[in-house]
Amino acid sequence: MSDEQERDGYHSARIPLHHLGDLPSLRQLCQEYDVALVLDGTATEKSMIGRSCLIVESGQGLSGTEAIGDHACLALPGTTVAQMQALGYEQFSHVPPGLTLAQWLAMPQWHDCRPGCTASSGLERVHALFADGQTAVLGGFGVNDESPLRLPVLQKKIPLLFELLSDTDILRCLALPRWPLAYRLDALRPRLGDINLAQLFLGHGGTLIWCQELVIRRMPGNAIVTDLMLTEADQDWVAGVHNHIEGNIKAMFDPAGLFVYPDELSFAADNL
Repeated sequence: MSDEQERDGYHSARIPLHHLGDLPSLRQLCQEYDVALVLDGTATEKSMIGRSCLIVESGQGLSGTEAIGDHACLALPGTTVAQMQALGYEQFSHVPPGLTLAQWLAMPQWHDCRPGCTASSGLERVHALFADGQTAVLGGFGVNDESPLRLPVLQKKIPLLFELLSDTDILRCLALPRWPLAYRLDALRPRLGDINLAQLFLGHGGTLIWCQELVIRRMPGNAIVTDLMLTEADQDWVAGVHNHIEGNIKAMFDPAGLFVYPDELSFAADNL
């Protein structure tokens, strides 16, 4: 572990994580000492607001893939985009090769911006650590697979998420050309593919869960659209509603603020 610097009485430190088995202990220590647990590349000590932080880097032990048939793989979160590109996963063709998969998952700019099109990422499952220490594998959800509802950490959250889909503000978001919120509720109202709970966390910034493993399917790179824009009127409307909506979802998954908050994120170029 390396100490960083003190700012206004708050401290920061940086540590490489080499084994996923050490993650629960880090989470518990951060919770006990009221320290934010930060995924490297998503926030910095300068962007944190009034609290100390532990910035966690992916060590060598967190890199690697295992093929699942010919068209998918199980990947560790420290696997780089360059490794996925070398394996022929074309959906990463526009993504900086030095990013890890955990960073790719967290950063919104690398995912399809069209509402309901989260499936173009190829993300099928995420093994997630939640702020309260529980873990779950998140993925497809529907009439043929309602197993997530049997997981204690998700029993209340999933129904609440689906209830949000009937909110008038969310309905307006779904009708926009570009999904405007930090959390991809549109993964629960897909235009492409099926409902997938893992895709809810595309671009979440490391604010809701900690990614431990991913299952990714090969997808064509030209299927991803990232450059659609909102009108000035729509931007003004989003500015008035996004804090309320995102705050409710943040509180649902991380009520004590173990992970960073959306307004603490800093996706600066030097963090890529």
